[in-house]
Amino acid sequence: MIELKVERVGDRVAVVLTEDAMKALHVSVGDTLQISPSGDGCFEAVAREGWAADPHARGRAFLRRYNRTFDRFEG
Repeated sequence: MIELKVERVGDRVAVVLTEDAMKALHVSVGDTLQISPSGDGCFEAVAREGWAADPHARGRAFLRRYNRTFDRFEG
């Protein structure tokens, strides 16, 4: 069983995932985790990569990561 801690962060409430929970749910920072009741008292969790909702987000992340390399070629 994996336990999750519920914390107040400013005016919101957040569930804190441990590394074990993140591995079990197959999520990483920036992903979207959708949870829906399955009707029998349990919940179904579906993970979606954060960039999937924005088709250009993956390209922007690539450019941010390698921006220094591109700058060196320009100079």
